[in-house]
Amino acid sequence: MTELLKPSLNWLLVFVPVAAWLKYAQPDSHTAIFACACLAILPLAGWLGRATEHIATHTGEGVGGLLNATFGNAAELIIALIALKKGLFDVVKASLTGSIIGNVLLVMGLSMLAGG
Repeated sequence: MTELLKPSLNWLLVFVPVAAWLKYAQPDSHTAIFACACLAILPLAGWLGRATEHIATHTGEGVGGLLNATFGNAAELIIALIALKKGLFDVVKASLTGSIIGNVLLVMGLSMLAGG
C-alpha cells in the first residue's frame, strides 16, 4: 500500500488508453489527443531510462552508453519513420536537423558551463 502512495509519475499512465480512446471517439479534437499523448509519454520515457540503466549494470558501460544514445533519440526515430511512410521528407529533414543542432548546442553548452 505504501508503494501506491509514493510520489511518482506512473499515475500518468492512465492517459495512454485515454489518448487511444480520444483518437477513435473524437478524431477531430487534435489538441486533446496531443495533450493526453504528451502526458502519457512522460512515465514511459522514465521507464525506458530505468530499463537501459538496468541493462547497463549487467552488460557494462559501453553497451549501456550505446543503449542510452540509441533510445535517447527514439522520438526522432519514430517521427522520421512515420513521416517517411507518408512521404513528408521535409519533416524528416527538419526533425533530424533540429535533433542534431539541439544535441550539439546542449552538449557544448553544458561542457562549457561545467569546464569553464
